[in-house]
Amino acid sequence: MKTGISLKKWNLFKISVLLVLTITFSLFQNERAFFVGAEEGFDLIYEAEDAVIVDAIIDSQHLGYTGTGFVDYKPNAPGGTITWTISDVPADGEYTLVFRYANGATDNRPAEIKVNNTVVEVELAFPSTGEWMSWKTASTKTTLKAGENVIIATGKGLSGGANIDHLRIHNLKTEPEDNGPKPVDVKQVSMEELVNGVTLKKLKEAGIVSVAEPIKDAEMTKVELFALINRVMGFSHQEIYKNISPETNVWEVPKDNWWSYVLQAAKQEGYVSADNDGQIHPNDQVTRREAAEMIVALLDLKPGKAKNNEKVNSEAAVGAVVSNGYMSAKPGFGDHNRLTFGEAEAIFAKVADKVDHSEKQVHVVNAQAVSSKLVAVMLNGKFDDFDVQALAIKAASGSFKSLNPSLSNMYPTRAAVGENKFGDTVIIYEVQNTLEKGKVVNNVENEFSGNLDELKKQAENLISWQMDHGGWTKSMENEYSRPWDGQEKRSKQFGPNGEELGTIDNNATINQIRLISQVYQETKDEKLKVSVLKGIDFLLNMQYDTGGWPQVYPQRGKSPQDSVYYSNYVTFNDNAMINVLELFDDLLTESYPFDESMISDQYREKLTESMEKGIGYILKSQIKVDGKLTAWCAQHDPVTYEPQHARAYEHPSISGSESVGIVKFLMSRPNQTPEIQVAIEGALKWFDEVKLEGIRYVSRDPNGVYFVEDEKAVTWYRFYEIGTNKPIFSGRDGVIKHSIQEIEEERRNGYSWGGSYAKQLLEIAKTTGYFQDHVFVEVLENQLVDSYGHKLVEGGLKRVGDATEELKAITVKLVVSKDASGDYHTVQEAINAVPANNTEPVEIFIKNGIYKEVVKVPADKRFITMVGESAEKTILTYDNYAKKEKPEGGTYGTSGSASVYLYASDFTAKNVTMENTFDESLVEGGSQAVAVYTRGERMAFDNVRFIGNQDTLYANAGSQYFSNCYIEGDVDFIFGGARAVFDNCDIVSVDRGSSTNNGYITAASTNISEPYGFLFLNSRLKSEAADGTVYLGRPWHPGGDPNAIASVVFKNCELGSHIHQEGWTDMSGFSAKDARFFEYQNTGPGADLTRPQLTDEEAKLYTIENVLKGWNPKQ
Repeated sequence: MKTGISLKKWNLFKISVLLVLTITFSLFQNERAFFVGAEEGFDLIYEAEDAVIVDAIIDSQHLGYTGTGFVDYKPNAPGGTITWTISDVPADGEYTLVFRYANGATDNRPAEIKVNNTVVEVELAFPSTGEWMSWKTASTKTTLKAGENVIIATGKGLSGGANIDHLRIHNLKTEPEDNGPKPVDVKQVSMEELVNGVTLKKLKEAGIVSVAEPIKDAEMTKVELFALINRVMGFSHQEIYKNISPETNVWEVPKDNWWSYVLQAAKQEGYVSADNDGQIHPNDQVTRREAAEMIVALLDLKPGKAKNNEKVNSEAAVGAVVSNGYMSAKPGFGDHNRLTFGEAEAIFAKVADKVDHSEKQVHVVNAQAVSSKLVAVMLNGKFDDFDVQALAIKAASGSFKSLNPSLSNMYPTRAAVGENKFGDTVIIYEVQNTLEKGKVVNNVENEFSGNLDELKKQAENLISWQMDHGGWTKSMENEYSRPWDGQEKRSKQFGPNGEELGTIDNNATINQIRLISQVYQETKDEKLKVSVLKGIDFLLNMQYDTGGWPQVYPQRGKSPQDSVYYSNYVTFNDNAMINVLELFDDLLTESYPFDESMISDQYREKLTESMEKGIGYILKSQIKVDGKLTAWCAQHDPVTYEPQHARAYEHPSISGSESVGIVKFLMSRPNQTPEIQVAIEGALKWFDEVKLEGIRYVSRDPNGVYFVEDEKAVTWYRFYEIGTNKPIFSGRDGVIKHSIQEIEEERRNGYSWGGSYAKQLLEIAKTTGYFQDHVFVEVLENQLVDSYGHKLVEGGLKRVGDATEELKAITVKLVVSKDASGDYHTVQEAINAVPANNTEPVEIFIKNGIYKEVVKVPADKRFITMVGESAEKTILTYDNYAKKEKPEGGTYGTSGSASVYLYASDFTAKNVTMENTFDESLVEGGSQAVAVYTRGERMAFDNVRFIGNQDTLYANAGSQYFSNCYIEGDVDFIFGGARAVFDNCDIVSVDRGSSTNNGYITAASTNISEPYGFLFLNSRLKSEAADGTVYLGRPWHPGGDPNAIASVVFKNCELGSHIHQEGWTDMSGFSAKDARFFEYQNTGPGADLTRPQLTDEEAKLYTIENVLKGWNPKQ
């Protein structure tokens, strides 16, 4: 079947609609999304199952295919073909052939692509996709003629070809845009422009970015000297296998420390040694004697007659550097004679003159994510002028199971160049993606595709064939296409007493669990889930106490002498045990097709324990030869861990094939213990040691050579003799031979004896290491040289680490000062320095002074603490008012008149004055003038002075706690709809000079849905106004809102004589009697028990925590 249309017949609107409908109704499996070209217009899909196939079958066990299934090359040997006859190519020209495929094997499954009897690809790779349900594409370009064309894909892999879903043919010049980063030219800016102030200060504190050039007379630490030596000498740490070393420390310093790269190079080059305790004390000052010893080691100076006496050798080193003019004898070489930066600079200027710099190189020595958008890249060189376009930041979007990182450019938008505390050049890049702990999270969407009704039938058939113990068997695809009749045998393998055996060979049981789980995700049919859990129980019961899995369960054969008993050994053959562990891993991580609804916490515990046991077995069964770890056999004894035989021609050996899957699995473990990394490193070294370079294995070689010369190839034997690493070949007689020509032809051609098994694994281990979701730095072609003439080397990938946790631990205080002693001159500049979406505490310390500015703390800048040097002398002030005209037109209004706007939650202010100095006498009729506007949650104010007249404090929304504060005003000077507590505060009413009405303290607008509004506790109400002329408050209904039913309580407060006898009054036609105005146990001349009072029981509810929605700011 072909799908698609000639795009010339559709306009772009129709195509867009079709694309949306296709994605939405993905269950209609033959519908496809179409890519739109400019004028090309040919884009068609031809399903593989509709082609003519030879030595292949149509299968549907692995979901995610299009059409009605996919083609599986069978048997697993080269030679199978898929032939498409294409009859509707519109014109002669160049076309792209795109094959959608899956390859769950570890090596490539290449195919020869022939078009009209002409080979256009001798071997199109079809690399591993990691899983048989992971579909990717491989493509090639070719010339097609108008009308009919014949395209043949012939499997060339040793185990046949990949599973082919469909062939797409198009002549589009461009593919559709994705949602990834858009190509841009990175722009170089200053460090201050790129990095927000908080992060920059942390970077300087950590030393990732330097503060200033070191003082010449300052004493140098050891690590600072190491960095200088590395830069002069062009030293950098090089590792064969990337990010795999089992060492967690460099001497006593954790490798996770960003500056450990300096120590790694020093240790590798060997110019310094640890003390008797194995420590280096890198942050101690370096003595002149220690520097002399390093110079002698670096330049291979002859210090005189070497003796075993350390002191004598040290004296000889001193003599050598002095006599050669590198150091002077003064001021001496005693324990207290330290090396200064100035002297080190002079010494190594001389050293540099003696060094041949022509072969010295600069590398990326470290890269760290320093925020969710910033990556810091460090070099082992200092560049006077660095081109930020010389480096690329790339993200791995591929699955590690496929061993294909699919690195894509992240296209940084901006970059800044500086130096770290050692003087090495550091470049900070701003990326478009958001990083989490230094990684890019690739959210893989696994949408269901296929005919759901057909797959439901298939799942129900599988359930009917599921055996009582929960497992399935292999090689029963035909039987599984129909329901079990209740009578026939459900397995083709049996135990000693006729028991039906389940297996994990050929992915049996695992495939069934995955398929049924996918259908369950679409239907939520509980019987499907029951079947899945039954299958999981089978796998758990199958596992040996030592942690391994046999090939079958229950036991097959009575004794080890039985020819089939090998099935009871722990099996790595065809990745059987690894497939179980990866299934459990997917269940625990809720990877598709599993989600949180699939397993309970009890199952989660069982699977976690099972995986730990399984990994333990892998580590214990690794074959060791002469004390050196190598790899694994295809099967091992479940008790002794020893390698075991299988069939007559499968001997105890080291497997060049099965070991690859084991190493991949170990490398993918998130908890990379030293034991796991030792195992990985041992296996990789073995793969390197035994590989056949320039040799390619040819299955069924008609020339009878089998292992032929091919300069581009790398090959491993299937089996290696333990101890000698000689290849093992064997016929059905079970006799071991070391030459393939010595066994019978039937076995030579009927078995796979070699392959490029570890080729991709080693390439990945030597370039990226484990890469999934990681970010890498790559050096592009460039002509850059550092200050010593060392060239920045093109190529190579450096994995980006994560310094965000290290930076979080650094407490930052931003200082605001009117003079030059602070970080900023204005409060707003300091606030602007806090990153958006801030998640860490930041203190802004404000020195004494009058700061006339409108201050705004945005909602996305949480966790700011603003501390003044003193409440009376640290003043934030402005003089806007409601009636004032704005430059852009209109007036500010009440809300727009504030001097300080506080929108962010988790804000704290201490020891500061916030005021609005508007003189209402200057405007006829006066005007509102807000000092502070608040609307955040969990806001705390301690010893803060709020000064204004009408509308001083606008507690608009959120929850706020005011303690030990001074609040001054006259009309409605504490107002709004927030839930707020005023604890031990002075509430001061300004005398307006009236003998009858000097204002109102509160004007709450609490929503009726809120049980609490303003609560005044243990506070003092003061004024110099005439007695009985100030009201406690009145109800404010903004815009006449009937749901604004004010809630104000004064509890245990001291009320001055200025308080009106009635206490509360009406506002704008709304009665105070309808509001929630109460008092409780107030004292003073203004207290009056005839006003509404809370009962003792009611008063118990008015606590700080209740009013503030459960928050207790005192804790």
